[in-house]
Amino acid sequence: MRKRILTALIPGRSRWAIVALQTFLVIVFVSSLVAQPLLPSIAQDRPNSSIEHTAFISEFPQGTIVAQAPVAPPADASPSQRGLNLDFGRIQPDIPFILAGIPVTLIFTLSSVLLGLVWGAVLSLCKISGVKLLQWLSFFYTSIFRGTPLLLQLSLVYFATPQLTGYNITPYQAGVLTFTLNSGAYMSETIRAGIQAVDKGQAEASLSLGIPYWLMMWDVIMPQALKNILPALVNETISLLKDSALVSTIGVVEILRAAQIVGANKYIYFEPLLFAGLIYYVLVMGLTYAASTLERRLRRSE
Repeated sequence: MRKRILTALIPGRSRWAIVALQTFLVIVFVSSLVAQPLLPSIAQDRPNSSIEHTAFISEFPQGTIVAQAPVAPPADASPSQRGLNLDFGRIQPDIPFILAGIPVTLIFTLSSVLLGLVWGAVLSLCKISGVKLLQWLSFFYTSIFRGTPLLLQLSLVYFATPQLTGYNITPYQAGVLTFTLNSGAYMSETIRAGIQAVDKGQAEASLSLGIPYWLMMWDVIMPQALKNILPALVNETISLLKDSALVSTIGVVEILRAAQIVGANKYIYFEPLLFAGLIYYVLVMGLTYAASTLERRLRRSE
């Protein structure tokens, strides 16, 4: 009777939602019934945590290195004994080595931004070209690079290129190529929106004067579009600057990788990583200030 009333009151799509909800609840209930008898056996199979650490070490011959759990410091211990012993003096001789990663990071970022801007402009022109094939290919390309992780793309380019082509690509080349392809996908949408934001009368007037299409886009439309999308391009550049730390996974010695090397040599990681974070922060803030200054000057010239 209850089922007939629900069937009469609820539309067809809602009925399917209720059926799906009921099925989910039944699965959860059955799973709980099946798993409940197994819980006591799992609890019995747990090792006895009250076994003393010394008894565990006595099973190994003398001279064997066994990992031991850290001993908690006493309550009246000084801060240096409680784990807050920060000594930046230990990494002072290696600071030039970390700073040497700044040019690598900047060159890598600028190369990726410039090439990505050119590639993004090409993709954006394909998206607004009116040719169905070019539009479909450009949108499909953008969906691939925006829908997969950047680290996965970097790994595929670096490790799959020698396997597929036989070319032994260097880590720097793999990083620039990956970031160019990735940033081009994001910049294409930004540039496309900037081009479409320009008044259509600009293009109509240029074409009526007999100006070729490519010359109109280069001299009339693109300068106005780039001025409108400058903040978005700066954000993309900042993202590339921070994401450049991913190339450390394939062996490029930039800021993060240099800090990791220093930490591995000195057996301390907090100080060099904190110093690397400070470098990234200064670079990002400097780029943000330069971009805001340029934007103010462009607005002033209007």
